[in-house]
Amino acid sequence: MKKSSYIITIVALASFAFGGAKVQAAVSSTHTSENEINFIAGEGVVTPPVDPTNPDNPNVPKPLDPTDPENQGTGQTGPLSIDYVSNIKFGQHKITGKDIAYKALNANPFVQVTDLRGAGEGWHLSAKMTEFKNGNKVLKGASLAFKNGVVKAGSSSNISLAPTHSEMLFTNADSRPVMNAKDKSGRGTWLTTWSGTDQANEAVQLNVIAGTPEANTEYTSSITWELEDAPK
Repeated sequence: MKKSSYIITIVALASFAFGGAKVQAAVSSTHTSENEINFIAGEGVVTPPVDPTNPDNPNVPKPLDPTDPENQGTGQTGPLSIDYVSNIKFGQHKITGKDIAYKALNANPFVQVTDLRGAGEGWHLSAKMTEFKNGNKVLKGASLAFKNGVVKAGSSSNISLAPTHSEMLFTNADSRPVMNAKDKSGRGTWLTTWSGTDQANEAVQLNVIAGTPEANTEYTSSITWELEDAPK
């Protein structure tokens, strides 16, 4: 019994001495590598419109707006550009004897701006509207309202501060603020969307006064969108 105990003890010690300890490797040489990238302003870059319902969607619907199928964007080049503006459609209606607020047919009208200048100076977008008219026929007193707008980034990973937006009511030719990006904000692509029910969008409404429409007459109006390279 003593002999067996002695042999087992020797084997255990030998295992500890030769197999249990780990040798630490020594660093014999070091060298540092460098990584580099350089950026310039996005001169000449055309930013296409994104999906207003999901700006991260890589498969932008075509047409983007079924009520405005010919509109594929402005094609403006950067570094500071208006990329897309919806043409608002109200369709055909029978004349009534009351004041009526007609809802836009567009489900997701929007305006899109991109700032690729890379310095964050800020910017300001405004708009002004002409009268609804057909030749000498004017839809007197008509007003156009954009409300409940939502500002969205063209990419959810954009870490820039967002621009602010303003509600718009066009009653005359005066300019109205739309979006404003203060200093160090509004970098990249930004949208304001006025989403609502398809064919009856309450976020964009044309208010028409009783007694003004004439039959068999299509009235049109233009909105001029102006993008300035500094905030207000």
